[in-house]
Amino acid sequence: MSSEAGHPKVVVTGATGLLGREIVKKFQEYGSKWNVLGTGFSRSSPPTVFLDLTNFSMVAEFIRTAKPSILIHSAAERRPDIAAKHPEKVEEINVLATRQLAELTAELDIPFIYISTDYVFDGKHPPYEPEDEPSPTNFYSATKRKGELEALTLNGKSLILRIPVLYGEAENMSESAINILVEITMNVNREAEVNMDNWQIRYPTNTSDIGRVLRDLSDLIIRERKEVPPILHFSATQKYTKYEICQIFGDLLGVPTTHLVRVDTVDHSDSIVIRPHDCCLSNKRLGELGIDTSTVDFVAWWKKYLLPSRR
Repeated sequence: MSSEAGHPKVVVTGATGLLGREIVKKFQEYGSKWNVLGTGFSRSSPPTVFLDLTNFSMVAEFIRTAKPSILIHSAAERRPDIAAKHPEKVEEINVLATRQLAELTAELDIPFIYISTDYVFDGKHPPYEPEDEPSPTNFYSATKRKGELEALTLNGKSLILRIPVLYGEAENMSESAINILVEITMNVNREAEVNMDNWQIRYPTNTSDIGRVLRDLSDLIIRERKEVPPILHFSATQKYTKYEICQIFGDLLGVPTTHLVRVDTVDHSDSIVIRPHDCCLSNKRLGELGIDTSTVDFVAWWKKYLLPSRR
């Protein structure tokens, strides 16, 4: 697994996931400039390496053998509702696995990029700069904040990249909180009514754009040997509620959305998972590094992605 002479190696955890697949793809598109090695768990098959991030001896052996030039940690439990129901399991993957990777990469003097979330903020005072103080509102976001602190504390070459909700080319629609809205809009379950949130503001960002930014940041760190701030933000700037996204999908697909009930308010009094209102992330610091922060147009991407399959 050693790198070819002169070619840096990137290891990507979570390479079988929605984001991880795209990160690997962006490095592969670079041709021979990078050697990329992806690891996965539930869906791994060659060339992706099977790696259980909760098996600490397996992880240690893998990292010490692979000796990557940089490691991008995209594996995580990303679903707030699942996190609330299975706290110990989620703590293990989102915090403890991150701690070990930070320790191992520090031991080998390897830069460590940790993918975090806009949810570390409470959504009350957007837009957020990287230096703004986090205030998680649920267990999932608290574990991601803990992961940030583990990375920053244990590896002086850590970079935290916070991103918002994702969408992209999915193996199944449930991989993304945005992609799954297609099936809800099409009412595949034939439900009479579905409550749809029109309160929380989201900034859905395409995995292809995030993959490109991570590749460009890795170039900056490894190939150009530039110093980067320990925390950066990247987000699309188009904003929508879930209800508005469903209306877009309905228009594109030519299906009725009368089963969707618009919910303009939120009651957190009996909620297990409190979601923030507006966690808009500022791209300012990223842009100052000369990184391209442009993103695909949301509607144009979905039009291209959805319509050919319905011809």
